[in-house]
Amino acid sequence: MTLLEVRDLHVEFQTKDGAVKAVNGVDYSVEAGETLAVLGESGSGKSVSAQAIMGILDMPPGRIPKGEILYRGDDLLTMGREERRKIRGAKIAMIFQDALSALNPVLTVGYQLGEMYRVHRGASRKEAKAKAVELMERVKIPAAAARVGDYPHQFSGGMRQRIMIAMALALEPDLIIADEPTT
Repeated sequence: MTLLEVRDLHVEFQTKDGAVKAVNGVDYSVEAGETLAVLGESGSGKSVSAQAIMGILDMPPGRIPKGEILYRGDDLLTMGREERRKIRGAKIAMIFQDALSALNPVLTVGYQLGEMYRVHRGASRKEAKAKAVELMERVKIPAAAARVGDYPHQFSGGMRQRIMIAMALALEPDLIIADEPTT
């Protein structure tokens, strides 16, 4: 079965001057074990498409007037908020382009990594912290056990990006979307 299928996806943003079309009829599919690269100029809609798939597009001003986003045959666009939340992170994860903006500055990286296990797996704080250390070690954060209580600003840009990768890998999702993977 196809893991992800995007059919005729259209995304637009309402502005004071009218609708701006950010994505205009995108189609693609991804099979399990397959890698797909979406290429395009800056501003061509790559990140907006990824946000639409993840269900994190700001609506309003964003709007999806047309299209389907099928995960294992189920249309994500017609799912309820709670059903969609269960898929996000656990089945489909995203590595964001700007790790500093994506991480909460007032929460430790260990807390943010562990939250995945607390919310989706019902882990205790202690179990979640141990998993956070494990993930940090997996992405080669030096002295992970000592740094699990550090805040995002205490990490270099590259280390923050590794934290984002660890977060995406946490629940072993079926699909990982890497927004600007070269960063």
